[in-house]
Amino acid sequence: MREMRWAVAVLLVVLAGGAWGKTSNGNDFALYLSEAQTPAAQKELIDDAKGRPHYFRYLCIMGMQEGEKNGYPYVKIKAMEPASLFYVLFTLRKPVSLKKLKEAPESNIGDAIAVTGKIAAADPKKHHIELNPVIIRHKDRLAPKIGKELFYELDPNGICYSFTAVSPGVQVPYKHRDLLQHKAQILGKQGKKAWVDFLNKELARRKQAEKK
Repeated sequence: MREMRWAVAVLLVVLAGGAWGKTSNGNDFALYLSEAQTPAAQKELIDDAKGRPHYFRYLCIMGMQEGEKNGYPYVKIKAMEPASLFYVLFTLRKPVSLKKLKEAPESNIGDAIAVTGKIAAADPKKHHIELNPVIIRHKDRLAPKIGKELFYELDPNGICYSFTAVSPGVQVPYKHRDLLQHKAQILGKQGKKAWVDFLNKELARRKQAEKK
């Protein structure tokens, strides 16, 4: 398993650019670091990766610790990268990431997540990689899928459709994409506002039903 190169094959996943800069493959970094034969080779890998964002997939949550600092919540996570058996340590602070962690099905110990984070430190002797800052990209599976992988399989709450011709507009998650089958009929006969009203009403109804 350690020899396996864990290929990232996700369609429609565009990693954040801008302030994050170029994003590298975190699973490969962890595997290469675990296979490096000398301290000099390890240092070279770490120095090259440090401060640069890396995208990690298949991280199995081994430990979680919730807390609060200066009135802001955080969650410390210890996760296992499967190919290298390195621990990946990070603290989630951003509201979007904390919300993603709580989205149904809520992520718990034993579940998998995918994150993008900058390499803050790495210790091959302790088998630790530390990320800071870090954001959750999506909930994940514990191992790669054989064959093509579609984004909605990973994140059913991801947006698959937006309609902004009427203000305010509406966004439809993948898990409710069946609503789009009514688009032609409602738009053609009743117009744009009716289409937005229909989607908002159905999405609100389903959200309420999920709470029960």
